[in-house]
Amino acid sequence: AHEPSVKLTRGHSCVLCQQRKVRCDKNKPCANCVKAGVECKVVPPQPPRRRKKRPHERELIDRLKKYESLLSQHGVDFEPIGQALRSSDPSAIDEVDELEHGIEGLKTSPSSTGDAQTPVVLIHDYRSQDYPFRDSSDDGSDGPLIHQAFDKMFDGSDGFPFAIGGSIMSITELHPPTVQIFQLWQIYLENVNPLLKIIHTPTLQSQLIEAAANPAKIAKPLEALLFSIYYIAVLSLTDEEVLERFKEEKSRMMSKFHRATQQALINAGFMRSPDIVVLQAFFTYLIAVRQNVDPRALFCLIGIAVRVANRMGLHQDAEQFHFAPFEVELRRRLWWQLVIFDKRIAEITGSTITALSSSRGDCRPPLNINDPDLHVNAKEPIQPHTGPTEMLFSLTRIELTVAADPEGARPVANLAGSSSGGKQTWHYSPSPVSSDVFTNATRHNLPLANLNDYIKYLEETYLNHCDNKIPLHSFTFLMTRQAICKLRLIDYFSRGYLQRFPDPNTMSAPDRAVRDAMFSEAIQVIEYDNVIQSEESLLRFKWYTFMHFPFPPFAFLATELRFVTTGDLCDRAWAAIIDNHEKRRMTDNLKSPMYTAIGSTLLRAWDAHEAAEAQLGRSLPQPRVITVMREVLKK
Repeated sequence: AHEPSVKLTRGHSCVLCQQRKVRCDKNKPCANCVKAGVECKVVPPQPPRRRKKRPHERELIDRLKKYESLLSQHGVDFEPIGQALRSSDPSAIDEVDELEHGIEGLKTSPSSTGDAQTPVVLIHDYRSQDYPFRDSSDDGSDGPLIHQAFDKMFDGSDGFPFAIGGSIMSITELHPPTVQIFQLWQIYLENVNPLLKIIHTPTLQSQLIEAAANPAKIAKPLEALLFSIYYIAVLSLTDEEVLERFKEEKSRMMSKFHRATQQALINAGFMRSPDIVVLQAFFTYLIAVRQNVDPRALFCLIGIAVRVANRMGLHQDAEQFHFAPFEVELRRRLWWQLVIFDKRIAEITGSTITALSSSRGDCRPPLNINDPDLHVNAKEPIQPHTGPTEMLFSLTRIELTVAADPEGARPVANLAGSSSGGKQTWHYSPSPVSSDVFTNATRHNLPLANLNDYIKYLEETYLNHCDNKIPLHSFTFLMTRQAICKLRLIDYFSRGYLQRFPDPNTMSAPDRAVRDAMFSEAIQVIEYDNVIQSEESLLRFKWYTFMHFPFPPFAFLATELRFVTTGDLCDRAWAAIIDNHEKRRMTDNLKSPMYTAIGSTLLRAWDAHEAAEAQLGRSLPQPRVITVMREVLKK
C-alpha cells in the first residue's frame, strides 16, 4: 500500500527540485521525486541573517552632540576611542580595561532611591539606562565604545574550547626537557605562586620531580596543571629574559605551551572532572591567556570555571562537611582566587553577575598560614599566624575584592589570629570596588569615618607588618596603598563634588583643601605604580600589574590639570604622568587607547600649564609623551 501523501512544511522545496530549479508540489514524496525514482529529502533553509541597522549621518551627528553635551555638563572631557586599536602590547589592553571604570566614576545619574533630581555618581555601573555611549533603542547598535574597542583589538574568533576537537591526544612529547621543567617550576615559584597561592608547593614539587623522570606516566590532571605552570611561567618573564634563559623567542614558547595546555585540559576532561587539580590547571590557564583574549570571551570562560567550582561545592566552606584541613585550605584558596579574577573581568565587561553574586556561598577566606603548616594527612584544625605569611598578598586582594558587598557590607574574616571556627562579622563600608553595585554616600548613609575605619583595619592587619626588604611584602604594600588611594578617590567622586564644582578654582577654601587632597591621592596612585614598574626586586611581579592600569586617576588628573596649571602639586602630577608613560612604555605604542581616551584633554592641560609657566617667565621642554600624543591625534 502506498503511504498517504503528507503536506510538507510550507515554503520548503525538496532538495531535488531545488537543484533542478523546478516547482515542487510539496507533497511527500513530491511528484518530481516519484518520477525520478529517488528519495524525497527536505533541508530547511537557514534563517536569514539580520542586517544591522546603520544610523543615518544626521542621526549620528545628533547623537554625538548629545554625548558631548552630557560630558561637558558633567565636567568630563572624553575623546572617542579611535581606529586601529589592535596591539600586541599588553599595556594597551589593560588601559582599555580601566577605560570605562574611570569615566563611569565621573558620571551622574538620577538616584533610584531618592529624589529624582539628586545627582548620584555611578561607580562602574555599566547597566545604567542613561549610559551615554549606549543607545538601547537601536537594535543594530554595536554596543558601548569599550566593546567596539575589543572588536578591533581581538580577532573575533571564539577559540578555545571550540577550536580544538574533543578527542584525546598524547602530549608527552610536548613536555620541555627535564632541565627546562625545573627552570620553569622555579620561575613559577618566584614570580607567580606568591601572588596566586592556589597550590601546596611541597606536595606539588614532589609530584613534579616524579613526573619529570617519566613524562609518559603522568596522570592527566597533573599533566594539565604542569603545562599551565609552564605557560604562565613564560608569561611572567620579559622577552629578553626568555631569550636569555631558553635561547628561544617568548612568542614561540607561549604559542607552544598555549596549545599544549589546551590539549592537556581536553585530555583531563576539564568541564566534567571533579578533580580540583584540573580546576587549578584551568584557572592558571585563564590567568595566562588573559592578555590575548577578548575580555567578553574570557568572562564566559571564567564562567565555566565558576560553574565547575560550584558543582564541586567550592563556594561552600568545606570545613562544615568534615573535609580534611589540607583539602579545606586548597578549596578556599582556589575559590577566592576565582572570585578575585572573575570580579576583575566582570568590572571590565560591565557584567552584573559575578561568582559572589550568583553563588551565595559561605566559603571562608583561606587561613593566614605558610605552606609548611599544611600537611596532607593532618586531622586537627590549623591555627593561623598573627603576622605576615606567604598568604599576605592573596589575603589583601580578597579583602579589597569584598570591600563592597552587593548589600553594602564587608566581611571581616579570621585572617590574622582569630579562631577558624569564629563566625564572620560584618561592617559597612562605602568602598566601591564591586561591579555589582553602584555606591553613593546618601543611599547607604555612610559617613567618611567608615572608609577611614576600613583603611585603618587594612593598615593594622597587614600593612604595618610589611617588611619592604622582602619583595612580596613590598609589592603587597604598594598595591594595597594604591588601592586605598583609589578608594578615597572614588568615595570623593561618589559624593558629587566633581559635578558641583568642575572647576576647583571656584570652591571655598575648605572644599578646595579636600579637592587638593584628592588631587594628591590621584598622583600617589601613579607614583606607586611608577615604583612598582621600576623597582628591580619587583620586576618578577610586573606581569600582574598589567591587569591594573591606573586609569581613573589618569582621567581625574587630566581634567584637573586644565585648572591647576602651576605650583608644586601641578609639577608633581606632570612628573608622575610623564614617568609612568615611559616606565609602562606607552609612548612606544601609538595605537594605545590611552591616547584617544584622554589625549586631547591631556594636551589642553599641557598647553594651559605651558602658558601659565610662560607668564611666569619660564619655558618648559616638551616631554616625549606630549609630542607623541600630538602626532597620534593629528591622524
